[in-house]
Amino acid sequence: MKRVLSAMAAVSIGLILAGCASGPPRDDSGRVTESTTISARDLMPGDCFSFNSADGSTVGEVTVVPCSDEHENIVLDEGVLSRGDISDAGSLQNAVNVACETAFTDFKTAGTFETRPEQTFMVFPLDDKDADGDQVYTCVSTDPARIDS
Repeated sequence: MKRVLSAMAAVSIGLILAGCASGPPRDDSGRVTESTTISARDLMPGDCFSFNSADGSTVGEVTVVPCSDEHENIVLDEGVLSRGDISDAGSLQNAVNVACETAFTDFKTAGTFETRPEQTFMVFPLDDKDADGDQVYTCVSTDPARIDS
């Protein structure tokens, strides 16, 4: 599984650096350089964004921005959970909470925030035709560094 994720990441990075990937403009380090509305599925770790719905309940599209611009959230990590991972954890929510725990803990302890960060996540079927199959997850946190500034 880790080899598959590493291969997927290498292909994604290669496409971005080659300029072949669709999505927001990025600099050589992969940071977003211009505000762009994208599919929530296309977010990458380190991306700063805001949901396009007032309450964040609609996650089809988001507005990704340079992290120095106004935003509400930051992507901490992403990955894939197999059906077995989900079954072993007892539910999809439990599996994603466990998968995101380290990234969120590291994020919380790395900064001194006046406002407590709030963890959330997004989950999408790996294969749109198999909603009960493997799931792609994105670990997200509110970004107090931006909120507190």
